[in-house]
Amino acid sequence: MRNKQLIIDWLTDVIHEEYQNSILEKMILPIFVNNKSKKLRPLVVLLCYRLIAGEDSDEQLLKYICSAIEICHNASLIVDDVFDRDELRRGKASFFVEFGTFAAISSAYNLSAFVFDLAARTNNNEIVKELGRVGTALSSALYLSKDLRSKEIVSEEFFMDLLHRKTSALFESSARCGGLLATNDKEKLDLLGRFGKLFGYSYQLRDDVLAIIGSIEELGKEPDSDITNRFQSLITIEAFRLANTADKKILSDYYLRQTDVDPETIRSILIESGAINAVIQKTEEYREEAGELLNQFPDSVSRRLLLELLSIINFNSIKQYALVKNP
Repeated sequence: MRNKQLIIDWLTDVIHEEYQNSILEKMILPIFVNNKSKKLRPLVVLLCYRLIAGEDSDEQLLKYICSAIEICHNASLIVDDVFDRDELRRGKASFFVEFGTFAAISSAYNLSAFVFDLAARTNNNEIVKELGRVGTALSSALYLSKDLRSKEIVSEEFFMDLLHRKTSALFESSARCGGLLATNDKEKLDLLGRFGKLFGYSYQLRDDVLAIIGSIEELGKEPDSDITNRFQSLITIEAFRLANTADKKILSDYYLRQTDVDPETIRSILIESGAINAVIQKTEEYREEAGELLNQFPDSVSRRLLLELLSIINFNSIKQYALVKNP
């Protein structure tokens, strides 16, 4: 909790310094001080830095990169909500619902530019390059996401590439940026990057599961949107593989031919086919592999805190669905 508050204080400082009591500051600041936001990505930056540099190292530059990472994440969410028409974010009205689509797109552009200003203040070109790669990944994910409503079954390879661009790339860069402030050791940086990538995979797949069977409290938005938007995912890929012939036809009618089907019927097929369980198992594999990578570093407070962050990727609230066995 102390580290999360530190990050909120840093964000408040850099936003106030940049926007100086402007209308835009009043619009965007509530996004960053919302207590429902976990601040996972800047926490990964902070803890990966301490993992390498030590618990009592100089953290002056962390203020800028932690803020840049969180601002980058939220700028992408503002745009995602516009395109997905998600009217809730963290239990409150989405930015575009409250202020309008034009304000949302304009603010996201502004925040995205500010990210590079903050990254440059670290005086580390590799960190600036990392943020550039993330920006490319996030922007391409927005375009490629349209294919999740394809008339063909999307491939697992395509979906995992999109998942990386949409979510995992920023976790990977968060871990690497924390490391880059502390070391030039390629082996350690690659290890941190792989940890972040796996963290991102498991975190997003858990969200995809909750989008089918979770609650609005867990997601912070309506849990039905992936079904009602007919977005394909690893869950639907598994359902097309595992479901019986009759249910495969229903899935095809709904996702590929845009035929009206009761969303509850679709949800039941995704559960009863074993698809949900298959993705839960894959999520836990990624999480465990990420933990194994962390255990290659010496024991420290930061390593233990990173493992605690990993532990939030769990299915304790929906254990009953994990009881469905794959055929």
